[in-house]
Amino acid sequence: MDDDQKWLEAAAGIEQDILYLKTASQSATSCFAISLAKDIERLQIVLAVYQRNASTGVPWPSPDDLFCIKSFSSPQQVSTAMRRDFKLAC
Repeated sequence: MDDDQKWLEAAAGIEQDILYLKTASQSATSCFAISLAKDIERLQIVLAVYQRNASTGVPWPSPDDLFCIKSFSSPQQVSTAMRRDFKLAC
């Protein structure tokens, strides 16, 4: 599987998560629904980044890399980075 396919497969998983949370928010209390709405908004940002990465040929991160996404005041302003300074110790 090439890198573009990996981004698209991950994006498909994010889409499923968004659908699940949207369904859950319909029967949630108002306080919990607000929290779910924020989670959905964050996942939509991640979805857009993953789809953009697939279309622009961004390499899929290696297992030792942490792919970071930071949104700013508006969803159109997003910064991404690969952090290689984090290593997991077993």
